[in-house]
Amino acid sequence: ISTVGGGYNNTASGYYSTVSGGFQNTASGYYSTIGGGQSNTASADYSTIGGGDSNSASGDRSTVGGGNGNIASDDRSTVGGGYDNTASGTSSTIGGGDYNIASDDRSTVGGGGNNTASGPHSTVGGGAENTASGDNSTVGGGFENTASGSYSTVSGGYPNTASGDYSTIGGG
Repeated sequence: ISTVGGGYNNTASGYYSTVSGGFQNTASGYYSTIGGGQSNTASADYSTIGGGDSNSASGDRSTVGGGNGNIASDDRSTVGGGYDNTASGTSSTIGGGDYNIASDDRSTVGGGGNNTASGPHSTVGGGAENTASGDNSTVGGGFENTASGSYSTVSGGYPNTASGDYSTIGGG
């Protein structure tokens, strides 16, 4: 039992899946949903894509709000929007921006460009080309900053590195 509300060349093949409209969208996971847009794929159970173009929600309970070329590939991962972002860690989140990666469990990138949150529970708020790779590490923003130590923080600035565990750099 699945539903295609309208549009062209859409497929709702998962049990209780829905494609509301758009073009060439596929909802193949159980209870998966695509609101519209084109060339979107919701392939995991309870996955959702609001719209946009060429987005993929392949983790159970994953969500892509919209944008273009975004991927939410692990369980409970989320990409709000933007361009070419990848949330591949369990419960990872990317708010938006472009070319951002949240690859470990509960990692977060708020936005910006080319930012990476690759440590478990790591966060990059925004900016560009920042990396939070340590466990529970944080980069607030700025450009080319790195927080690689466990529980390390770089508030912002350019190009700072907090590599020691529990280390903090205020900015600069």
